[in-house]
Amino acid sequence: MSEPRGSGFRFILFNLILLLVTVLVCSAALEIVLRVVFARSLDFSMEMWKYAVQLKEPVANSELSFVHAPNRSAFLMGVPVAINSHRLRDREYSEVKPPGMYRIVILGDSTTFGWGVRLEETAAKILEKELNAASLPPYRHFEVLNAGVGNYDTVQEVAHYENLDRAFRPDLVILEYFINDAEPVPSERHMWLLDRSYLLAFSVSRFDTLMQFAGLRPRWDKYYRSLYDDSRPGFQAAKNALGKLDGLTKQDGARLLVAILPELHRINGDYPFTVEHQKIKDLLGSRQVPVIDLIDGLRGHGPESSLWVTPEDPHPNGKANALIADQMLGWIKIHLR
Repeated sequence: MSEPRGSGFRFILFNLILLLVTVLVCSAALEIVLRVVFARSLDFSMEMWKYAVQLKEPVANSELSFVHAPNRSAFLMGVPVAINSHRLRDREYSEVKPPGMYRIVILGDSTTFGWGVRLEETAAKILEKELNAASLPPYRHFEVLNAGVGNYDTVQEVAHYENLDRAFRPDLVILEYFINDAEPVPSERHMWLLDRSYLLAFSVSRFDTLMQFAGLRPRWDKYYRSLYDDSRPGFQAAKNALGKLDGLTKQDGARLLVAILPELHRINGDYPFTVEHQKIKDLLGSRQVPVIDLIDGLRGHGPESSLWVTPEDPHPNGKANALIADQMLGWIKIHLR
């Protein structure tokens, strides 16, 4: 007896629908599991994704690309993070500077922002506390504003000062320069599904990890060195931005200090980026911009990993930030006017 016409098609359609439903159910279950697992995690990739989704917003300015969204908060990398009305990870400040106040703005990326540490453990807040504990006339009070934004490079840091931080009329601007600040300006694109799905974000991050493990991404040290080829547009843009910041601070009557933060993997031995640090020092020296190399005060304080946020994440922890703040404090005490 022959099979009724169309029964084969209905069988295939039924199985396709069954497969689709199974995939959707499994995906939904995985989504729920990942939301639970990564609600309070120390997974760098997933926490950075949450940071971008929850606390950043894109802007039309191509030199900024993105900024912190004002008045938002999140729990990231094991600590609470709050953004104030001026888009800073800091408490609220008045733009009007009272008499007797010495104000400092620290520009930088996630290392300045304080990735993985509480606000009071950031270099900015440690420095502020130490300055106010010291007797440094003629100033009665010191404010140190944390203008760090994760994933920023030098071009963005300077644009942040020009468009946002300048309004605070600082007496001193400190730019904390990190080895990857010569990268091109990244873009912050919000996509409806990627912004909402833990499963998709997890898959993308693990695919990138797999590419690195398979050797299809360059090693971190080789990649960082490649950024300082004079033909690289990112390095040229970083140099131009440093020159621009020098000009802006002079216009504002503010002093400028550049503090070069080392990559914390290999600071106790043969540091791999001495040449790259020297390129930045030479550029700043030609413009008579003061610079301190923070590696000098970070070496010799135990294993490199004792300065990291986690054993897998070499962002500066509270101990490292205290050593960074101490070096900035030493420079300020000598050059305060």
